[in-house]
Amino acid sequence: MSLSELMARPAPRRRRAGGFTLIELMICVAVVGVLSSIAYPAFSSTMTSTRRGDALLALMKVQLLQERFRSEYPSYGELSQLGLDSTSPSRHYEIAVLDPSADGYAVHASAIGSQRQDTGCRHLRLTVDGLNVVYASGATEATDNEASVNSRCWRL
Repeated sequence: MSLSELMARPAPRRRRAGGFTLIELMICVAVVGVLSSIAYPAFSSTMTSTRRGDALLALMKVQLLQERFRSEYPSYGELSQLGLDSTSPSRHYEIAVLDPSADGYAVHASAIGSQRQDTGCRHLRLTVDGLNVVYASGATEATDNEASVNSRCWRL
């Protein structure tokens, strides 16, 4: 075979190497970025609402123990008298009993740590005054949310 015959012959085709191109990878990264920017706020909101259940559990436990304590003593008690810690079970809220008396008390839960992002329901207050029980919530210690926001804060 001569050189001219070899040059006229078509070159054998090479198989394309497997893998992804840089453009394909960049498109995948962009799609993942868009999806995560949509999903993360929803996930974060759900986690905040779920952690709020930690405060509700702590407040209801204080209420139960207060009634048990009051059945044996002439007035309601402080957290230490009830045998409770000043933080909620999962440590997302600080708990305080305010003004315990013979007629009633108030229990206040304040968000701590990452739970402070729960701006509308950062503070929860349960007030017992005689036979009246009041559930309040708010962004500040004043717990001055309107009724519709209160019901959202006190519901899981």
